[in-house]
Amino acid sequence: MPTLKDIAERVGVSISTVSRVLADESNRFFNSETRQKIWDAARDLGYTVKLPAQESASQVKKIGCIVSTMQGRHYHPYFSVIFEGIEKELSQQGNKIAFTLTQEDLKKPEVLQQITSEDQTDGLIIIEGIENKLYSQIKKHVQHIVGIDVSDPSIPTISYDRVEAARAAVQHLIDQGHREIMFIGGTGLSGEFDREKRFRGYKLALEQAGMTVHPRHVLNAEWEPDNAYHLVLKYLDKPGGQLPTAVFAASDIMAMAAMRAISEKGYRIPQDFAIIGFDDNEPSRYTVPPLSTIHIPTLEIGSVAARTILQSIQAPYPLPIKILLPFQPIFRQSSNWKI
Repeated sequence: MPTLKDIAERVGVSISTVSRVLADESNRFFNSETRQKIWDAARDLGYTVKLPAQESASQVKKIGCIVSTMQGRHYHPYFSVIFEGIEKELSQQGNKIAFTLTQEDLKKPEVLQQITSEDQTDGLIIIEGIENKLYSQIKKHVQHIVGIDVSDPSIPTISYDRVEAARAAVQHLIDQGHREIMFIGGTGLSGEFDREKRFRGYKLALEQAGMTVHPRHVLNAEWEPDNAYHLVLKYLDKPGGQLPTAVFAASDIMAMAAMRAISEKGYRIPQDFAIIGFDDNEPSRYTVPPLSTIHIPTLEIGSVAARTILQSIQAPYPLPIKILLPFQPIFRQSSNWKI
């Protein structure tokens, strides 16, 4: 059965764009050519789209999604799989994603007013944190909210133990004998590494092994693979000093960018640099060598979030629940040449 992801790949746009166009045929955010391509692709692929006039307002729930960022609206493998899980679960219950917005979208007053207007939204799934001012405004007007990796004990949340997952990744590198380990990641909304859970897991693993974090080994790529690539190139060009022998990247796409930079400088993976990523995006198994990573159940996270928002609307839990899903380390050749 075709999905929003299939349409997005056919047209060459983001899943959020497809979702928003199909949710409202007269969508004003995109030009007519983009809208037409999306509707044509949906028809060609056999994607069933119910127009508002065909839907029963009393039965179909208007579930919106807000994501912290889609990194310039480019395809993002982590978020896209979460959206796929949400979409599939809602579809099985006779519902669909009404709209998908980013934090940047919400900064437009007309967009924020639209989603907080009465009867516009039955429930929201918020994926990762957004600015406090925007979040507070939404909570005032939307009764049912479920968070994915959102730090708010007053709403149901779906997550996994990011600190422990990152600690397990770095512990694997330590077990391979590495003592100089680079971290590549970003700081998020806080702007502070010590509040970023994957960095905290990296730091915890080093401390448990009697090691310390060297600031020179911490690269702030702001979650962008292009930044990660250029930062690693620049790092390897620095004269003198002891190079790390291993790299922990807080996402697979940043790990892949680092792998390219390392290879271009003539170093071997894993003989000169062991590397492990995070997320287990599908392309990670096809890198050369295949990328070690931490599998995050992104599809299941989306599915559980969709079930939880529908449950919250139909028969709310007596207290906000927190659901932690398991992660799984996957060690491939990039971090262990013996594999």
